[in-house]
Amino acid sequence: MQHSEPAGQILRDKVDWSTLFHQSETPLFDWGSRYRLLRLYNLYRCLLGISLLGLSLTPVSEWLFSYAPQREVGWYLNLYLTVNFVLWLVLTFRNQPGTTYTFFVITLDIMMLSVLLHMVGFEDNGLANLYFVPIVIGNILLKGRLGILLSAIATLFLLSIDIHHALLGRVSQHVDAGLSGLLFFATALFVQSVRTRLQSSALAERLSRTRAFNLERLSTSIIQHMRTGILVLQEPDTIVMMNESARHLLVTEDTKGQLDALSPALMASYQQWLANPNLRPNSFSSSPGSPEILPNFSRQSFEQTDYVLIFLDDKAALSQEAQRLKLASLGQLTASIAHEIRNPLGAISHSAQLLAESETMSDMDQRLLTIIHKHCKRVNGIINNILQLSRKQGIHPESIFLNAWLREFIDSEHFQDFESPDIRLELPQSPVTVNIDLSQLQQVLHNLCQNGLRYSLHHTGKPCLILRAGVSASEHPWLEVEDFGPGIPDELSESVFEPFYTTDKKGTGLGLYICRELCEINQASLGLLPYQKERGSVFHISFAHPKKLIS
Repeated sequence: MQHSEPAGQILRDKVDWSTLFHQSETPLFDWGSRYRLLRLYNLYRCLLGISLLGLSLTPVSEWLFSYAPQREVGWYLNLYLTVNFVLWLVLTFRNQPGTTYTFFVITLDIMMLSVLLHMVGFEDNGLANLYFVPIVIGNILLKGRLGILLSAIATLFLLSIDIHHALLGRVSQHVDAGLSGLLFFATALFVQSVRTRLQSSALAERLSRTRAFNLERLSTSIIQHMRTGILVLQEPDTIVMMNESARHLLVTEDTKGQLDALSPALMASYQQWLANPNLRPNSFSSSPGSPEILPNFSRQSFEQTDYVLIFLDDKAALSQEAQRLKLASLGQLTASIAHEIRNPLGAISHSAQLLAESETMSDMDQRLLTIIHKHCKRVNGIINNILQLSRKQGIHPESIFLNAWLREFIDSEHFQDFESPDIRLELPQSPVTVNIDLSQLQQVLHNLCQNGLRYSLHHTGKPCLILRAGVSASEHPWLEVEDFGPGIPDELSESVFEPFYTTDKKGTGLGLYICRELCEINQASLGLLPYQKERGSVFHISFAHPKKLIS
């Protein structure tokens, strides 16, 4: 953006006529403002022509037009009025006047005023003051050299008129003409200075608006791309704004309307918070199979209007960090367990082996040694499971197609404890994309399949189960493992995930616990579907959204 040059430099520099009419437009006036100002200026010239023409028909004309015949003045004023009317019509059809057109119109007005002054003289009749209007308008619409050039043109015309009148023997007004010229330049410089300040203010205001607009866009983009779902309610329950994460969590395409119509479960949590803000709201699920959502509320006031911010978090994502902290503490504990238990356990096992080599051992003692070996092995298995869990603090997620991976899993996995296991797949035709650590997914699915095959074998005499996969309405992938066992009652649906809880005498009670822990550190959730008599247990894994980054 260009600014007006200092007056001394303008008067000293040589004018570059090739670029004089191609200066960039000032941002102070857009096309609409320039057009309106030129129309107003054109109206002023028409009114001036009509006024002067009217004065020429009155007795005042003898004083005002003392050096020219009244008839010639009348003809010229009619010509002046006609030219201004034609320029009005031209401006009407040319609604985007440029710099050249503006300079031409104002220069023409100065020339016609100069001819009028040449005809009538300017002895104290005040007509020379009419130069100030085009000079002011020109320096508003034109910047830098062009504005100063208009003052120079007006001064040269005024001096030439004075010299011509002096040559004709009339009273010379050199001093008045020179002072008027100085006033023309002073007026131009003053208008240029004011225009420059207004231009700087307009630029600062525009930059401030642009910066505020960019910050608003940046804030909106950040909110839209946040993993936390955000809703803004205008009290009592009108939705003002909703980001993309909230739309996915609530499984909706609507971003406006009433909260009750959008999510009755969220509306219930909101009313609970209104009744008691200090009470932590309960989590809820937007649809069957969708991850649980944990809401938080905060009231804000803006311009005398109350708003409520609702933050929606995926409960699985929130538990991930807590899970990492828990596993870090568990790692320290298991290291101590390994040191304190494994050494004496190894000594017990080694001593039992030495006793078994004795030739004087009775059958009863051999049976006791077998029990010792069995329980040493079981305790060692418990320690291995806990150590294995504590080492899973770091994950390496990758994007996979679950359909193809499940087929490979069945073909490559060998369940050595079962003879000819029957594992059926029920998969959708479209590929299901999952972001997860593959080694941990394989461990989870291996444990679930082992449990399912074992309970199916005990209940039906045949090791069989069903693997299902799909995508929920909230676009979250899911995987189900259904066995043909007796099923797990609803009152035990959470107990089976507790550590060391087991109904199998040979089990350690850590398998399902480890599976849930591994799912949670991958921002997935493992649960048990409600009990039904006609089927066995159905374990349901809801994975993180495929577009969500897991770290």
